[in-house]
Amino acid sequence: MARSMQDILIVDYDGPQGSRELSTVESASVNRTKSRSRVKTMNRERRAIAFQSGTEEVSVTLSVIPEKLDAEVDWRRAWDLDEVFKLTVEKGIDGHREAIIDCMVVSANDSFNENGEARLEVEIEGLRARAAD
Repeated sequence: MARSMQDILIVDYDGPQGSRELSTVESASVNRTKSRSRVKTMNRERRAIAFQSGTEEVSVTLSVIPEKLDAEVDWRRAWDLDEVFKLTVEKGIDGHREAIIDCMVVSANDSFNENGEARLEVEIEGLRARAAD
């Protein structure tokens, strides 16, 4: 059986600035973490006996090509006004869709590469991720 590779990523924004598919996102990284800590007791062997799980956290990092006029989403405004929004990430054509709920921009930073190309690096934190409708 031939393997099929994922070749695209689609990011949709739904918030106070409207609902739209983002076309200026150059790269995206969706990170899911859950803290784990050892449960330590005063047993004879002096070793941890299990793990305790923390709360799941989800964050997204976007590299956006900045637009001079009429940007798809004004990320600095979203950061400044503490806007809450939803991001939907679709992986591959007709692929899995995941909604990241109650997102907020935690940082919006300018970056430039060796060719002088400008990018806006946007870091977003979400409260939870779930399968999209």
